[in-house]
Amino acid sequence: MEPRDLVELVKQGGPGSEPADGLARAVESILKRLRRGRVVTLPGVGKLVPEGKRQVRLEPTERQGGRRGGK
Repeated sequence: MEPRDLVELVKQGGPGSEPADGLARAVESILKRLRRGRVVTLPGVGKLVPEGKRQVRLEPTERQGGRRGGK
């Protein structure tokens, strides 16, 4: 799936669908930064690092501590 296809899929949430519009804007912003060769940080996930014109590497965030919500 091409990145442009992902944006279109998100937009299919329906006209005026605020969550879908917001997600589409976020995806477009991420893609724009990657095309410019900039690193994109995804909180809780890691960093997307562009490599060449059509490849991206994910550098995962190191996990902190144990399980979520556990005692």
